[in-house]
This record gives sequence, structure tokens and C-alpha cells, in this order.
Amino acid sequence: MDNIKITLETLYDMLRNEKKKEDLQKLDNSFFIDVVSYLREKKALLDLKNNSDELFAASEKDKVEYEMRSIKRILKELYEKREKKILDIAMNRSRTGSDIIDTSSMLREEKIFYDRLLKTLDFYRGGVLLNLFQGELPDINEGELKRTNIIREEKKPSSIPEQVKTDTFSKFEGAPIMSAEDEDTSSFSEKKVQPEKKKLLEELPKTSIRFIHPMPSFVWKDLKVYGPFDKGDKVDIFPEVADLLIRKGRAEKV
Repeated sequence: MDNIKITLETLYDMLRNEKKKEDLQKLDNSFFIDVVSYLREKKALLDLKNNSDELFAASEKDKVEYEMRSIKRILKELYEKREKKILDIAMNRSRTGSDIIDTSSMLREEKIFYDRLLKTLDFYRGGVLLNLFQGELPDINEGELKRTNIIREEKKPSSIPEQVKTDTFSKFEGAPIMSAEDEDTSSFSEKKVQPEKKKLLEELPKTSIRFIHPMPSFVWKDLKVYGPFDKGDKVDIFPEVADLLIRKGRAEKV
């Protein structure tokens, strides 16, 4: 009995834990193998009951059939719960470009699903949203590799100092995209922002927030570099930025 890793009870506990916790829960790497072995044992037992002439075979058969239905229901719920979490992780990764996304709790098959999903999300985000930002019509017919390269362009080495580089978060929320010619942050700001507009931006009311997750540096509409921020850092920032960070689960209002 010590070798039994999967039972109806352990499956139920896994489902309950997955429902209760917000993060994707860690499963044994052998989870799928263990589940298949368990199902095969139940199927063999059911076949045995079907071929039995014992007086109580019918009731035993009903019991095994009920267990099989319960196992499949739990597996379906568990799969769909984890599926939704992986979808959310992939969308968050594609939208923010964050390198701190944790995929360690994914099973091998789930990691393949996540990678393919992320690739698809990046492809369409690049083909539609980035083209719109560049004043072009959406284009999703020029090949996946090209779009993926556009999405990940900011990850290539460049002459921009590390503290000036922006992440995907800023690019997808209306912030300007910086290039190598804008290496000097101060001259870039003076060059691109009219003094009147800059003053108006500086006078806007700010919202106080506290970061609950690390946040890489980004450039906002005032063309100032914000961050990087560590967990627990407090900052006064534009309300629209604060709302966005709070909505994405990166910070909380204080």
C-alpha cells in the first residue's frame, strides 16, 4: 500500500488544494504516470467484476463504476483549474514581458502548452497591437518568427543603458518606445516633451502605492524612467499607472 500514490482521496485533496490556492500547485513529475496506472487498475478490477459469477458482483461493479466516474470528474476539474491558471500566467507574461514568471510548478506537458500558448499570444500581440502602435494595419500573415522577434526586440543587447531600457509593460500601455538614438534620458525628455506639457504632467496628482512583487524599470508618458522596484517599495505615481499596476497584481494602494 505504501507504493500507492494516487487514490480517489488523494485526487480530491489535489483538486481542493488547487481550488483553494491562487498559484499553480506543485505536482509530482510522475503524476500522469501514476494516474494512468491507477485508472488501469480500476479498469482491470471492473473487468474482473463483469466476468464474475459471485452473488455480490453486481453491487461491487456499481461501486467501481461510481469510483471511475468520480475519478474522471475530479481529473477534469483539476485539469481545467490548472489550465486556467496556465492561461493567466501566459497572458501575464505576454502582456508584461516579465522575466520573473515562475513556471516551476508546471508538469512537462503543461510547460509545453505554456510555451506554445505564449508564442501564439506574442505572435498576435505583435501582429495586431504593435503594428497599430506603429501606425500600420494589423498583419498576422507574414510569419510567426518575424512577429516573435518584434515582441522580444527589447531583450536584444543594445547601446541603451540597462536602467533606461523599457519592458513590454510600458510598450503595451501607451508609453513611448525608446531606441538607441535616445540613449541620453535627459536629452530625450527635453527633446520630445514640450515644456508646457512636461510641467502639466508633473503637476498632476499622484497616487501612493506599495509594490507587492518586484517590477522592472519602465518609461511612462512623461518619458521619465521609473524603477526598478523591489517588493515593499513605496512610490507616488500617476493614478493611471497606479491603477494599472494594482490591476495587474504588482502593487497595492496605500
